[in-house]
Amino acid sequence: MYNELINSRLAMLRSAMKNEEIDYYLITTADYHNSEYVADYFKCREFFSGFSGSNGDLLVWDNGAALWTDGRYFLQAEEELEGTGIRLMKMGERGVPTVEAFLLENMLPGQRLGTDGRCIPISRGDRLADTVNKVNRKACADAENPTDSMLVWDVDLARKIWLERPLLPAEPIWFVDPALVGEDRQARIARVRGKIKEAGVDCLVLSSLDDIAWLFLMRGGDIAYNPVALSYAVVFENKVWLYLNRNCMTSDDAALLEAEGIILKPYEAIVDDLKKIKSFISVGGAVMADPERLSYALFMSLCEGTENIVLKTSPTVIMKAVKTEAEIENERHAHIKDGVAVTKFLYWLNCLREDPEFISGKRIVTEMDAADMLLSYRKEQDLFLEESFAPIIATGSHGAIIHYEADTKSNVPIEKDAFLLMDTGAQYMQGTTDITRTVVMGEASDEMKKHYTAVLCGNLELADAHFPEGTAGPNLDILARKALWKLDLDYRHGTGHGVGYLLNVHEGPQNINQKGRAGCLGTPFEHGMITSDEPGVYIPGQYGIRLENMMVCIGEGESEYGRFFGFETLTMVPFDRRSICAEDMSEYDRILLNKYHSLVYKNIAEYLTDDEREWLKAETDEI
Repeated sequence: MYNELINSRLAMLRSAMKNEEIDYYLITTADYHNSEYVADYFKCREFFSGFSGSNGDLLVWDNGAALWTDGRYFLQAEEELEGTGIRLMKMGERGVPTVEAFLLENMLPGQRLGTDGRCIPISRGDRLADTVNKVNRKACADAENPTDSMLVWDVDLARKIWLERPLLPAEPIWFVDPALVGEDRQARIARVRGKIKEAGVDCLVLSSLDDIAWLFLMRGGDIAYNPVALSYAVVFENKVWLYLNRNCMTSDDAALLEAEGIILKPYEAIVDDLKKIKSFISVGGAVMADPERLSYALFMSLCEGTENIVLKTSPTVIMKAVKTEAEIENERHAHIKDGVAVTKFLYWLNCLREDPEFISGKRIVTEMDAADMLLSYRKEQDLFLEESFAPIIATGSHGAIIHYEADTKSNVPIEKDAFLLMDTGAQYMQGTTDITRTVVMGEASDEMKKHYTAVLCGNLELADAHFPEGTAGPNLDILARKALWKLDLDYRHGTGHGVGYLLNVHEGPQNINQKGRAGCLGTPFEHGMITSDEPGVYIPGQYGIRLENMMVCIGEGESEYGRFFGFETLTMVPFDRRSICAEDMSEYDRILLNKYHSLVYKNIAEYLTDDEREWLKAETDEI
C-alpha cells in the first residue's frame, strides 16, 4: 500500500517535470545549509522514494528512477525501495556509476536537468553544470562554444506536490556560557577576521549551521539532535551580519548581540544582500565562500553581486575542530557522566540476559524498550540535554544493517544468544558523546567471539596510535582493520569521524577512513581534535558488531623528527567480556584492554550502586 503511494507521488513528479520541460530531476538529502541531518521540511527525497536513510540522491526521469546511497544503508534501502520501481545504486561498488556519470551516459543533447540549487553546495552544482554541458557538447561541432547550460537549478517541484509539507522549523535560540568553552564571541570573531585578512578578502559568507553556532556561541533546535538554528552570517572587518528568525531569540539576547556590533537580519534577506554585496566591500575587494558549504543558489546570487569570489574552505571549520583546553576538560567530564549512564544500562542488560523468564522467552523486551531504558539512565545525569542522534539498538540480523533505526514497524524483541548492537550518544552542556557497544544476550558462538575480538583489537590498536605531525586519517585506518583483514573481513564505513562540542555528532574536517577526500590524504590531526574510533563487522542475516569510543588527539612529545601525537580515550564504558576470546588476542592487545578497563573502573565506579560496582569490577578484571 505504501509503495502504491510512492508510485503515485513519482507519477505526479513526472507530470510536474513535463510541465517545466525538465527531463531529469535530482533530489538530494540536504537542506539550504548542506546539513547532514535535515528537518522534516527538507525530506523531499524520502517523500518521493520512501527511503528514510540520512544519505542518498534520488534521480527521476520519464520512465525510471534511481537512488544512490552508501554502504551503511544498502540493506535498509533494499527493503524500503521494494515495489517502488526505483533502482538502488550502491555507491562505491564496482560498476556503479556516480550520479554525474549516469547522467553523462544517459542524457541526450537538448535534455534538461532540474534540481533545487538551495539544497546542493557550490562544488556539486558545478559538477552537475559541467555534466549537462558535456552532454550538449556531443551535438556541438565547435567544442569551444557549447550550448547554454541545461541545468535548471532554481526549481523546487516538491512544493507543487507535497501539499501537507511541514513548515520551516523555528525553535528557541539560546547561548553557551563562554566559560564552558574558554573563549567569548568577540575572541572567536577576531580570530576569524584574522584569517580573512590573511586570505586577502573583505568578508566571509557562512552558511554551515554548526560553524555559525560555534562562532556566535549560539545553539538552537531546528535540526533533530544537532543543537543549531537556521541561520547565515557574513563577517566583515568592521561588522557582522547574522541572518535568523529573530522571533526565536529573546529580546535580551538580541540586544546583547547588537551591543556587540552584530547586526541581526531576517533569515531570507541573505539572497538580496549577496546580490548587492559589492556595495559593502572595497573597490576590487573579494568575498570568501566555502564551496562545500554554501549552496549553489546562494552562490549564483553572490555572482550577481561581485565577480571577485574566493572559493576556499572556511577557516571556522578547522577552528571548530580544534577544541580549547576548557572544551577538552569538559568533554572528559561529559564522558564520565555518559559512561555511568551506559554502564548502568549494560548492567541492566546483564540482569536481563540472566533472567530465567528472558531465557525462557516469557519476558519480552524490544529494541525500543531498550532505547527508552538507556535514555532514562542518561536523563539521570546532571546537565544532560538530549540524545545526539537517533539511537541504533539492533538485535540479531538487524545489527547487520549498519544504520538501522527501530520504529513501530521494525521493532522486535531482543533475541536470546544473539548480539545486541547499541550505537547511541548524548548532548550534555559539557559536550557531545557517541558510543557503540555490542553485547551477546546469552552465549556467543566461537565465530561470534572471533569476530568480536577482531573488532575489539582494531579499536584498541587505533586508540594506541603514536604518530608524527602531519599524519591524517587514511594513514591510521589500517590499524583498525588489520585484525579483520586477517579473517578476510572488512566494513563499508569510515573508522572515525570528528565530533563537535555541544554540536553536531558528525563533524569535520578530520576523519579516519581508507581514502582521503578530494584525492588528498585528508586533514592532519592536531592537538584538541576529537574523533571516533569505530571498527565493525557485519554478517548479513546474522549479526553486526561495532565497538566505538571517542578519543581526543593530544601532543605526546617532540624529537629531531618533529612533534608526535597520540590519542586519549574519552569514553568510559567496559567491553563485553562474554564475547572476548582472549586466546585470539596478542599479549600487547590484552595489555591495552586491561589498561583501558582499569581506567573505566577508576573513573566511574564511585557513581554506581554496590551491585553495579561489583559487576563492573568483574567485567573489568584483567584478562
